[in-house]
Amino acid sequence: MVNMERQRERPSEVLKEVKEKAEGELVELKKELARLRQLKQEKEELEKEAAQKEIIKLEDVKIADLSHIEQQFDKLEDILSSELDKIDQKVYKQHAEQIEAELQELEEEIVGEKGLIEKKITAYEKLIDAYPWLEEDRKKFMYTMPNKKRDKSDYVSWKVIWAKVLFDYARFTVLHIIYIRELNYQKPFSKFTNREQYIIEIAEELISQKQAEWLSKKKDRLRVYWKTLEGWSEEIYNWAYENGKIEPIMIYELREAKQEDFSSLPLEDLEEIFKIMAKNRKAEVLKLENGQLAFKIKLE
Repeated sequence: MVNMERQRERPSEVLKEVKEKAEGELVELKKELARLRQLKQEKEELEKEAAQKEIIKLEDVKIADLSHIEQQFDKLEDILSSELDKIDQKVYKQHAEQIEAELQELEEEIVGEKGLIEKKITAYEKLIDAYPWLEEDRKKFMYTMPNKKRDKSDYVSWKVIWAKVLFDYARFTVLHIIYIRELNYQKPFSKFTNREQYIIEIAEELISQKQAEWLSKKKDRLRVYWKTLEGWSEEIYNWAYENGKIEPIMIYELREAKQEDFSSLPLEDLEEIFKIMAKNRKAEVLKLENGQLAFKIKLE
């Protein structure tokens, strides 16, 4: 009889343990949400700073919406407030997993945007350090292009100087591809009296110096080579070697190395870099079943 009573008590005890475990998980998820709110606030403060410095436009500011996640937390709390025998563990688990996935996705988005804004702010500061005249009143004339025919010498000099600025802008911002339309709204180029025409003229100068190329006939995307593909091959090899990556490395792994400047290199360049490493006997290039390339470094 005593054993029968103990057996009846067990399901209740198990449910209680499960509920307590779920409540603990909910507390941890809420901590993650609080951390995400803090990240979001830091990002918004950076956006305000960048907008004040006219590095980005206010209409380009993205505000991450956390309200739907908070609503899902309410649902979880409703489930856990039910009587022990009425708690649907499967539904709870589905909601909890969905919240966790969304929190992770939002964090990646916010951190990515925050990092980009930080880069833009830092890049502009570096640009001013390198070219103080960009903010000097006495050099305001530099934002107007000299007449090509009448002042040919001044025009050529103007193009060469601004080509250096554009090159360093790409380097400081860690941009491999520049979208001309977006550049129209970025300082210092937003100060031009005729933005799009001037930027295209400057881009053409970079191309003539073999430091850039157009990626489309429309001339709306410019690939800037502020580091050679040979240089990138050395950097990627050293990264793989220093991190002990002896297994084949796929492109997505390079993309996930967000702190590295090579993580945003165009796919075509990465494939070319793999071939350079193979040619230099630094790595073996592998073709995967899906047609994508990977590489395996050769230890020296």
